[in-house]
Amino acid sequence: MEVSDVADVHVGTPPGPLSSWALRRVHFHGFAGLPTTRNEVVCSPEFSCFGRQWRVELYPGGHEDSKEGNVSVSLTNESPESIQAHFKIILKHPTDQNERLFRIESNDEMVTFGARGGNGRYNFAKRETMLTYLHNGTLSLEIHLRTYKKAEPDSFVPSNSFCDNMLKGFNNEEMSDVAFEVGGEVESAANRRKRAKTTATTFHAFHSILRLNAPSLADMCRPGDEAAVPIIGVDPEVFKMVLYFCYGGTIKDEELAANAKAIIEAADRFGIVNLKLQAEAVLAEQTEITVDNMLDSLLYANSKNLALFQEKIMDFVAENGDRIVGNVSFDDVPGNLISDILTAVARGKRSISTSGPEDDMKFMRVSELRKQLHDKGLCIDGSRETMIALLMENIESGDNESS
Repeated sequence: MEVSDVADVHVGTPPGPLSSWALRRVHFHGFAGLPTTRNEVVCSPEFSCFGRQWRVELYPGGHEDSKEGNVSVSLTNESPESIQAHFKIILKHPTDQNERLFRIESNDEMVTFGARGGNGRYNFAKRETMLTYLHNGTLSLEIHLRTYKKAEPDSFVPSNSFCDNMLKGFNNEEMSDVAFEVGGEVESAANRRKRAKTTATTFHAFHSILRLNAPSLADMCRPGDEAAVPIIGVDPEVFKMVLYFCYGGTIKDEELAANAKAIIEAADRFGIVNLKLQAEAVLAEQTEITVDNMLDSLLYANSKNLALFQEKIMDFVAENGDRIVGNVSFDDVPGNLISDILTAVARGKRSISTSGPEDDMKFMRVSELRKQLHDKGLCIDGSRETMIALLMENIESGDNESS
């Protein structure tokens, strides 16, 4: 069964990765002279590891459940909080590495060490054998511990504040050197002699920002101009969105959807390519192409160099040729569009859902063409033919340089 939506739900905090092994050596000096009465314990001082206090309890004569003649060992957590850990208690011969190594360990299981002395006692080895493992009378036990790493809280590192700082200058008169007066006049109705006057909206901007992000708008003014530059034919709200985008702002999807054509018109006029293509993508997604609106949509897309929107219309043509023939007149359609229609039909016979081979650009999807141009640092605003020609020119110039 194929599953397309998978998610994990955690109850509590999941354990982190395992830590490296920590080693503590505990030395029982004068081991041979320690009392051998059963159940009599000799305790090590407490030592610290993984945020807990630990102690080794040694029963030289064994405890009540020990085999006769065996030494018992216990590792205990003396802290008020429990902990889960892997552990090993190891006794090595002090001089001969070939001698048998004695150990008790938790193996693959995590052991829960309860608070304040919680854990069991373990038979370790025969006392008479352990007496041969002393070094200068000292019994040395290695205590190895390993537990889950604590999940460290994510460090707060502020992001680059450039975008936020840029937006502080948006429409800020004190931080601007040019001004625009948008609106103020609309076309009169058919039965009126004069145009209706409305209140114009003034916007302020910094010329250098416009030069980088809206070059055609920057060409309409000079830094320090005293008079505001009149902008006719653009709604003030649309101009506000355009200017906001130039300062690094993001236009909400619902605003793009409600004003797609107006934003395309303004962005195209002022040279704001990325905003134009964003609005085009929204327009293409929200427009349902039909036999009735196909031709008008095609002519509009061609007039604004909306290659992605035009491709969607061409796909419709390729899929619905039998419905279009005899119902739509192409008398007023430019010749380049007829060529695009034929390409769409040919591509449709192959597959309208995938790009063509990389070396067959005439069948390549618009998104792929734009991506290749963008990766090469070339302009991505243009008709399909323009983009293909630009790519071909770039490839040919690269071949000439390599030869």
